[in-house]
Amino acid sequence: MPMRKIVTCGGLSRRDFCALSLAAAAAGALPAAQAAKAPTAKGTSRKWTVFVVQNSHIDIGFTDKQEILADYEAQFVRQALQMARSPAQIKRDAACRFKFTCEGFWQVEQFLATASPEERRELVRAMKEGTMELTACRFHLTELLDQEMLRRSVGRAAAFTRQEGLSLVAAMACDINGFSWGMADALAEIGVRYLYTNINRHHSVYPFGKQLVPFYWESPSGKRILVWHGYMYNTANVLGLMGTWVPGGAAAPGLGQQGHNGAVEITPDIGLAERTLLPRLAGLEESGYPYDFLPLAGSGLHTDNSPPGQQYCEIIRKWNEKHGDRVHVRTATLREFFEHLQKNVKNLPVYRGEWTDWWSDGAAASPLDTLIFRNAQRTRRVIDLLDADQKIVPPDRRARIDDELMLYAEHTFGYSRTYPAALVTEQVFLRKGKHAVEADELAGAGLYKILRVRGEGPFTNHRPFAYEVLNPLPTPIHAAVYLPLNHWEKPTVEAGFRVADDNGKVYPHQAESEPRGWTAALTVRLGPQEQRRFHLELPPPQGASPKASRDGLFENAFYRDAWTEGIGLTSLIDHTSGAEVLDPKSGALGSPVYQLFPHGKREAAGYGSQIRPRDQVTFGQCKAIQRQASGLIYERWMFHYEVPGATEYVLAATFFRDLPQIEMTVRLSKTDVRDPEGMYVLFPFALAGGTWHLDKPGAIIQPGRDQLPKSCCDYYSLQHGAALAGSDLGVAWSTLDAPLVQLGKLRLWTYSTSIEPTGPLFSWLCNNKWETNWRPTCGGAYEFRYVIQVDRDFSDFGKAIQQCQTLSYPPIVMRQ
Repeated sequence: MPMRKIVTCGGLSRRDFCALSLAAAAAGALPAAQAAKAPTAKGTSRKWTVFVVQNSHIDIGFTDKQEILADYEAQFVRQALQMARSPAQIKRDAACRFKFTCEGFWQVEQFLATASPEERRELVRAMKEGTMELTACRFHLTELLDQEMLRRSVGRAAAFTRQEGLSLVAAMACDINGFSWGMADALAEIGVRYLYTNINRHHSVYPFGKQLVPFYWESPSGKRILVWHGYMYNTANVLGLMGTWVPGGAAAPGLGQQGHNGAVEITPDIGLAERTLLPRLAGLEESGYPYDFLPLAGSGLHTDNSPPGQQYCEIIRKWNEKHGDRVHVRTATLREFFEHLQKNVKNLPVYRGEWTDWWSDGAAASPLDTLIFRNAQRTRRVIDLLDADQKIVPPDRRARIDDELMLYAEHTFGYSRTYPAALVTEQVFLRKGKHAVEADELAGAGLYKILRVRGEGPFTNHRPFAYEVLNPLPTPIHAAVYLPLNHWEKPTVEAGFRVADDNGKVYPHQAESEPRGWTAALTVRLGPQEQRRFHLELPPPQGASPKASRDGLFENAFYRDAWTEGIGLTSLIDHTSGAEVLDPKSGALGSPVYQLFPHGKREAAGYGSQIRPRDQVTFGQCKAIQRQASGLIYERWMFHYEVPGATEYVLAATFFRDLPQIEMTVRLSKTDVRDPEGMYVLFPFALAGGTWHLDKPGAIIQPGRDQLPKSCCDYYSLQHGAALAGSDLGVAWSTLDAPLVQLGKLRLWTYSTSIEPTGPLFSWLCNNKWETNWRPTCGGAYEFRYVIQVDRDFSDFGKAIQQCQTLSYPPIVMRQ
């Protein structure tokens, strides 16, 4: 029997313990009453091969501050390299030789930053020999990154392998529950053939409704990657194969766990493995599992950000001496396991569709940071559009922007204990948000440098009233432009002026005050990446002022919008078809919806039971409607709402005289609430035959239809927006700041794995549903922006999504 030592792990988070218990359940741990009756290897009918892949799960910030974990991960690679190159390896047979799979290239980057030239050569040599393994993903991501950023994220490892003459065939994913569909293309494009997943079923459902599923994942472009959807990471620890400690009662039944924080320290002995692994294999046989092999991931310690260990070499040696004739255990890399899979299993199923991630909802727990991230990512795209040859913003500066964007999109947002908050809790949160801020700062500075070359003049005490307006897109646009004037230029504003281009064409304009002065708004048509010069002229032209719309109605050549006192925007009629676009029974356009789970138990809604707490849903009440601005270019109306969870909710709706779109801005003052909650903006669109299509990285998906079976249908994380495509009319809905949506109804904690892509859209502004890793409250002052356009052409969802993308990149104004 193994030596048993009960230790207290008071620093272990609730999520850690939940994860350990879940891994134990997945591993098939026996009840204590059955422990003494655990079967021997003779109790299995097949001759098994068990592959043990050692890795260290990257969770940046979850177990310590980010900079400390960066150093730890460098240490782990160095330690693993020493173990892989140690003289002890010579004495070990092939089955129990130490091997280490680098779960993400980020940990290799940390090592390379401090490695000597000899250490680098040793690492490359070990990778070529197959004792160290490189994988393609940099770390584990939320669904915030766009397709180009996904390519850049896996491109880091690909560049290293090209430089060093290595092959890169596998990717590994732990914790996260899925990927944007474009990730399949990003991996396949660099030659990756295999993807190994270790899902943590925290507030989620397994795809396919089960684990241990091999299949080919077909990308949007038709490329295929062989996937093993396996057990959670560290399952090899739970099954007693890795040594050191494991959670006592959860994974070592009958070992006398003392209290919830108990853990069992295991010497290099096979007793625990006999009592857990063997019943697991027997259970798989009884359940109809069709294979005679099983891959397991494990770490040197049963923890996130784990150092490597070589105790498992001795455990596996002892195991094979006793049970190897029936259950052969061997250390392995992912490449070795997948080559075995390909050799021994034929005719695997092929699935096309997005692997929608249940964990993407957490981005709304830090709504301001996510808003800043999205602005930075859009700015990064504009830099590529305007400086394609990289002469103004050099590659190294772009790489710095990319690095900050990737680190913000990494799946860990907080320390393992978020409430009550300690100093380290806030340090981790602020460091995480800093990545979004620095990405935004670097991208903004890069764009400003481009604009200085393209026409932005110096800031002098007497600037000319001359402007350069630039379309950053490779497609033509018809859009609003806002020329800035400073507050000391008030006499010019009061005297009046006209706006003309260099060809003498005069443009109607509308002046409106801003916090630091005024803007002169006009609408222009610009060709692909066209740049046009405008200037202000005195005296102003004599002309009639526009007739303001009457209360409760705005109408232009494209649409008729109407609102009702006490309710809000209840009607949007498209003039080309005469169709009503809104369903007034669902609520008012742009109105708030608040969801609260009073005293809701997040843990019960997550692991194991997945019991949905009782919720209260409140639709906001419109208390006041007022016209804020009216001129030649637009009218802006303010809709003031009262809603629980907020001290202020104001919808600013801007209707343009000669543009088809409606711009909507929600200004929210959110209160701190400890119970689980969510705040939403309602978009009650309804069209004949209308179905939703979503702008996701690398693909446009139809919810519930372009997804892997039983992947997340509760909510979706978008890039530019969504399209409701009807039989002869469509809606392009663009969201600049809030990426998450729910469709049809509020679905939080309903664990929807199927959906009809119809009904109202709920823009999910903020939530605090997680009990760890994310901020427990989301109070603050925020601004969320949307653009809506209705058109017959948008019955083609591809054209509608393209318009969503166009509306996200307005013309850029430079003052000379």
